[in-house]
Amino acid sequence: MTLNGESSGASKPTQTESTRTNAETARLDAAIALTPGERRRIVEEFFSVHPGGGRERFGLGQAVLDFQGWEIASGRIAEDGGSAWWRGVNGLMVLDIADARGEPANATDAVKAWRAYASIGEAAQRALWEAHQRSLHAALRVCGPLLEREPAAERAFAEIVIDIVDRTALAGSATDSSDLAQLARRYYPASHPASQETLAGLELMRERTADRLRGSDGLVFANVGIGSSRWG
Repeated sequence: MTLNGESSGASKPTQTESTRTNAETARLDAAIALTPGERRRIVEEFFSVHPGGGRERFGLGQAVLDFQGWEIASGRIAEDGGSAWWRGVNGLMVLDIADARGEPANATDAVKAWRAYASIGEAAQRALWEAHQRSLHAALRVCGPLLEREPAAERAFAEIVIDIVDRTALAGSATDSSDLAQLARRYYPASHPASQETLAGLELMRERTADRLRGSDGLVFANVGIGSSRWG
């Protein structure tokens, strides 16, 4: 399901290592192997060409770049090491963005959504979130086994982050400012892995976000988080 509607459908199953195709495994390996510099370059090049609705510099991509910057600064994405889960989820989105600049055969729904964003005008913010969420949740399904290898506190933190991101997307929050970067720097753990002591404050943040960001009908958004079936 897309950004429209309030579906509370069943969770989408994650892949297991045994159910991945050879092509999916190869793409995940390529995603994890991307260096921080390669990730920055691909995303910066895309948004410098497609900032969205005539905006300047990176435009609607600013929040995407800022969050990626936090992932790198916190050590979750590193030249050598870091977290395979964070590297995989981010890397698969980066590869989708790279593919959207060309015309790949058998393009995924995520790549098609990024290409749609690149060609749209007035509704660019909505299209940006649609593409972002399709990439994100496709990557989450592929990277499920990698999350299981993270320490318990980091798994809990990851679940909180995805819940907040989903609600932010559904609310159509602006991504052409540094607001989301400031949130990450202020509240999210500055190093990997997260500690158990940080979780109470982060859970409170999730609860407040859920109460603050609601649908046009005033209801709290349902069917969000790592297992959401909204985006494919």
